[in-house]
Amino acid sequence: MKLPDLDNSRGVRIFVSLKDDRMKAYQAPVVEVVPLTEQDWKKLDYPDEKRSVPAAALASWLSQVYPPGMMERTNPRTKLVYKIKTIEGKLALAPAGTRNGHRFALLSGTIRFTDEGPDKFSYEGQLEVVLTYPLDDVNVKTLQGVFDGIYPRYDRMHDRTRLLPLQAAFESRPS
Repeated sequence: MKLPDLDNSRGVRIFVSLKDDRMKAYQAPVVEVVPLTEQDWKKLDYPDEKRSVPAAALASWLSQVYPPGMMERTNPRTKLVYKIKTIEGKLALAPAGTRNGHRFALLSGTIRFTDEGPDKFSYEGQLEVVLTYPLDDVNVKTLQGVFDGIYPRYDRMHDRTRLLPLQAAFESRPS
């Protein structure tokens, strides 16, 4: 097996898993890769002091944090899966020290995802990402992080909503 990767560009690889104890197959991670532009990376330039980054500014890769291939939320007319419409939240980007010729920053905060369905379905969780930079450059060298959230899933058989852990891991590519 070979993981998906980017050929000639920089970006992020995302592993997403829904921890559904009733459907073990959902626990297997789905892997996506997203190429990022220089402008996307620029939003994560090294912070000399703590600053805020709108989660929506990182939508190009954060929008992959949903249980793809298993998301039952579809448009009843078109039968297409609803896509993520908005990502909300203010993330803190703060310096986090230096070591072995690199400096680090931590990007963290709570984010909320809302899909394009008419009922404003949403879910949220905590994002924590470590960014590595050269000592003499503001440009991100590597990115590694995790998302821990809760995905509400309606159980028609029992007429209740189950709250399922939704997890994601992120890594910059190439590393």
